[in-house]
Amino acid sequence: MSREDSVKSVRKGAKSCVECRNRKVRCDWLPEGAESCQRCLANSRTCELQVRMLRRSSTVAKTSKASIAHLKNDVSRLWIALHTLETKLGCVPTEPTLQPPSQMGNTGGFHGTPSDDDVDSNASDLSPTSPQSHLLQLFNNGLLGSDEYGPEAPVRPAPSLHKAQESNALRGLLPSKEDLVGISAQASSWLYIYNSLFPMTNIFNSGEEMLSQYDKLQDPNANPFAIADLLLSVAITVQQKPNETVANAAGIKNVSSFIKDVCDTVERIIISHDALAGTLEGIRTSLLFLRIEIGRSGLRKVWILSRRIIALAEMIGLPRASIALASYKESLVDTSRNTQAEVSSSVVESWSQKAEVWESICAVDKIMSMMWSLPLATLNYPLPKRPIVDSQGRVNPQAFLYCLTGIATRVIELDHISFSGRPLMEIFNAVITTDQELRSLISSMPKGWRRIDWPELSVHGILQFWHRYLTVRTHLQLALKYDDGPEFAFNVITCLEACQEMARQYISMRPAFPEGFFANRVIDLQAFTGATFLLLSKFRTSRGSSTLQYTVDLNMVTGLVDQVVQMMEFVATQAGGDFARQAVDAIRSLDSLLQQPQTTESQKITLSLGLAGRIHVSRKSNAAKNIPQQIYPAPNQQPGGWENSYNDAPSAPQVMSLGSSDVNFMDSFMDSLSYSMEIPNDYPFFDDETFGNERWLTWTDGTA
Repeated sequence: MSREDSVKSVRKGAKSCVECRNRKVRCDWLPEGAESCQRCLANSRTCELQVRMLRRSSTVAKTSKASIAHLKNDVSRLWIALHTLETKLGCVPTEPTLQPPSQMGNTGGFHGTPSDDDVDSNASDLSPTSPQSHLLQLFNNGLLGSDEYGPEAPVRPAPSLHKAQESNALRGLLPSKEDLVGISAQASSWLYIYNSLFPMTNIFNSGEEMLSQYDKLQDPNANPFAIADLLLSVAITVQQKPNETVANAAGIKNVSSFIKDVCDTVERIIISHDALAGTLEGIRTSLLFLRIEIGRSGLRKVWILSRRIIALAEMIGLPRASIALASYKESLVDTSRNTQAEVSSSVVESWSQKAEVWESICAVDKIMSMMWSLPLATLNYPLPKRPIVDSQGRVNPQAFLYCLTGIATRVIELDHISFSGRPLMEIFNAVITTDQELRSLISSMPKGWRRIDWPELSVHGILQFWHRYLTVRTHLQLALKYDDGPEFAFNVITCLEACQEMARQYISMRPAFPEGFFANRVIDLQAFTGATFLLLSKFRTSRGSSTLQYTVDLNMVTGLVDQVVQMMEFVATQAGGDFARQAVDAIRSLDSLLQQPQTTESQKITLSLGLAGRIHVSRKSNAAKNIPQQIYPAPNQQPGGWENSYNDAPSAPQVMSLGSSDVNFMDSFMDSLSYSMEIPNDYPFFDDETFGNERWLTWTDGTA
């Protein structure tokens, strides 16, 4: 058989000969087994059956994509050989004058075999590490049994980095050893804060570890992911204290340009490629990249990046690995459980690594949700509960934060309950339940741990500030809408006291934050919330529109608001102080609006806030206030008094039903307010990059 015939075979199912197929006519074969069809026989032509070419390794490799990949591999090997020779000769490694093919377009950073590019396999996108539970049940029932802890199915190997080229591109951004010594000296303080808040496995514990890793990564075959992790850690350190960096690192002349170059390069080589970012190492690097983006990018990009990391983690089975590890540990403790197969130590180690990364992802998602009031993507994956106070009476910041993020989830649910038009008492009961959780958490802390004065940067101070902010958020809705009546006095006074404590702590704590600290904008936003409520409470009391005048010291509140504004003015001149600057303008504009004499005309101002866009604020006219007062039935909601300690748990209020007359009264009750706050149902989570989208935020129900 000839070489040509060896790669040919008759096409199955083909009924026409080549001649009839080319002429697009019917091909008739009279006797079965005839050597020629009727048309070829009549025209004295040779009748040939249709054949197909068999794909050999040589023909497969001749596709355009395979040819390009082959050329890339050849070029990559040439560069590796060149750099190896230069290293042996003691020469400085030569950088390519032209951009290597591996870095062109979207193909840079990884390569695959021809079969990876040319073979379309939908099954390859389905991760065997995340099997569907209903499919597993088909093979694990009364008739069949399956291996619960069996080895994972083989997966398509993830594309690998061109280590020589990409490592050089990343390594070229590293500062010199002398500069890194100066940079790492200021890294230990923020590293402790980040390690306490974010449980990341690839973050360094000290500046000494950064220096040690720097020496290891000088190897030409060093892991590009490890180089990217060190680069991002250095960039975060530089971002914290840019002025000290310029003084201690002579090689970094422009801090902003250095951070931008690092982020752009890491994003181009690793983050932007699903195949690389979807590996365990890639997800670790992506989490570190997310950390630096929180302090330098808009919230929209940060939120999308966070959701992308979660999606990639779910695709490679991190949640199921975490569940499998927990189930395995339970089986070791519970001897009554009969495991069907032994688990190798390598599988358990793989589960442990994946579970640690998944915990980091869930923690970051929940912390971002707490800070920015964003919806949760990991709502069904609670964080592990650990002892908050150890045997020596020391507070574990991470365990406290985990509990706090759980409570924050219910605080966000309060917004959904209110916007959905649920009954008033349902809202009140949810507020009381959340308040009980906040009080129970703080009462479990050691005596003397809770304080207001924090002149130094401390993770404990940040956690206490967030606890006070969540207390404000819990009671804010009822306190704003119903503070004219004694029925919700507990909500008003609890919110007022928490705002005062927030303001004092902000004045004390904010100067200690580095300029590039990731939580600066969050702290300014939360302080703005507290200062605005204090301002509203002050004017209600001064105008005699509040029945709780004895709870507000006008001079003290005025002084607190003024000090908060002065502190925001101070930090507004620093890097990342954009929101503080806008908050100052908003508070002063609102103060000016409320100080104007009331008239029959509605008074309006327009505020611009970086996290909300352009907001129109209106003050109600005097005409709407002339409404007869009615007696409102007060619910039995006394929680033991707001002056009690945090150990006192509020009692459950009695359910109160509202008839149509009560609903009409509620409208009149709301109309009697000189100002109130309502947010439209379609209000965005944040609008920091779309100031053109105007939203209405009025002090009335929109009728003013």
